[in-house]
Amino acid sequence: MLLQFVHNVEHASGQRPLLVLEATGHYQSPVVKFLEEHHYLHIVINPLISNRLRKSSLRKIKTDAADAYLLGELYYKEELNPLRKRACNCLINLRYLTRQYESLS
Repeated sequence: MLLQFVHNVEHASGQRPLLVLEATGHYQSPVVKFLEEHHYLHIVINPLISNRLRKSSLRKIKTDAADAYLLGELYYKEELNPLRKRACNCLINLRYLTRQYESLS
């Protein structure tokens, strides 16, 4: 469904979109991997940065649409760079193992 949606955006705009998403720990990994496999540029924003902007807003709205708008706003206001593909997922795997080990301790 994501690929079809992105293709629709690409067709309507006439250019390949850059995708912006908020970091969600390991949950964004499959999405990032998918975007890399399909050669889409993407930016993963630290939730602390988006939360700072959310708190500075006068309106306290927390919906998916408001979050998407906020991420778009961050993209245009900040100098954010697309993620570069990591050479291997070794670092991510080690991070997961460390967290699992810490939760067992």
